[in-house]
Amino acid sequence: MTDQNSENLLQLGKLGKTFQLAGGLRFYPLGQAEAEAIFSLPYIYIEGLGKSEIRDVKEQGSDIILFLTSALSIEKAKTLVNRLVYAPTELLPETEAFYLDDLIGLDVYLEGKKIGEIESIVEAGMQDILTIETPSGTFMVPLQAPYVDLAEDGLYLSDLPDGLIDLNNS
Repeated sequence: MTDQNSENLLQLGKLGKTFQLAGGLRFYPLGQAEAEAIFSLPYIYIEGLGKSEIRDVKEQGSDIILFLTSALSIEKAKTLVNRLVYAPTELLPETEAFYLDDLIGLDVYLEGKKIGEIESIVEAGMQDILTIETPSGTFMVPLQAPYVDLAEDGLYLSDLPDGLIDLNNS
């Protein structure tokens, strides 16, 4: 991708179905921080395409619609459907929320004891699923679960449902 290698990028989400004839595309953010950020960015990087200036961003009901310089027609916009969207980290606004991509590599604690780290995040509709790598194996935990507490220094798990994580299995 053009210029991408020189910038530290964070995934914001992906592009969805086209919107109207002016080349608009639905934008599906990874989380709340990513949804808010898209409104303040002058450009983004699109998987397989590179840098694209943002012409406009609009809310249409519950959807976010992006209008990009790389998609001035409906035909061009259709070629961008399902592509991942990235932004330079230095352009991202400060937020009370967290950017989901920033969670990768974060330490995970169970009842105060470090058990591993977040390996990846899987989008699963209304829930984001964290893949946690431990010495005993890989486990999946829903980010929005009541037993998950996110802090600046790590992800804390407590009062887990029986069988969710088994640290005794090798």
